[in-house]
Amino acid sequence: MKTLKNTQNENKTQTRISKLFQAVMILAMLFVASNIYAQDKEVEFDVYTNSAAKASQYLLGDDVALRDCASVQCEKLTTLKIGTNVRLLAKSETPQTINGVTSRFYKIKMGPQIGWIWGGLISQKTMVSQLNPEIKFVFGEAGVDYKGYKRFQIRAVKNGEEIDKIFVKSEILNHNLVSIVSKKDNKYNTDVITLCNPDTESCDVTSSNSYIVFKNDKLMQTSTLVALEKIELRQENYAVSCEFENK
Repeated sequence: MKTLKNTQNENKTQTRISKLFQAVMILAMLFVASNIYAQDKEVEFDVYTNSAAKASQYLLGDDVALRDCASVQCEKLTTLKIGTNVRLLAKSETPQTINGVTSRFYKIKMGPQIGWIWGGLISQKTMVSQLNPEIKFVFGEAGVDYKGYKRFQIRAVKNGEEIDKIFVKSEILNHNLVSIVSKKDNKYNTDVITLCNPDTESCDVTSSNSYIVFKNDKLMQTSTLVALEKIELRQENYAVSCEFENK
């Protein structure tokens, strides 16, 4: 017959086992999550020796450091403005992960100076405004937010100055899905950027927040272009791509 003391000891043992199991499960989930982030695709670009045309890119970040070697520890030679056009001459042997974005350093020449810039600050897709050719829209990764969602960014740039920016939370978005509506197809008197390819089944652009519009020098999100003139800028500077509900 079990005594009260034996019963209490058994309960304590079961509690310890339960806590140990929970701790093991948490560690396992953290390990899986770290592997997922470690396997994120590298932000990579062609260099001049492979393709002269594709080696010409624009900067996504502002005050981008031009360094004398391929590392953040290297000496800063100067800084480059957002939207600066650069020609990528070579790339470093190994990528580096900074703020959740993995990319290599790329060698460029700016005037008399030759140095290296980190690829995470290079635009993965650059689009020219269909209404004002002096304005460009640069697109690229922006790491992860505090909830662990992968983020992308779109910035409107003119003459080396940022006009506005907006962030997009997504796990499937990439530069191949981003495009600007051509002038001949644009009936809204404003620039419209699509975040999903309407020819694929991965996104339903009619029922989700799949558009970014540039209106009155502001980047805004919308799920439809029917009443574009009535769209109001949201207070939160976030856009949500096709696979996320707008919350």
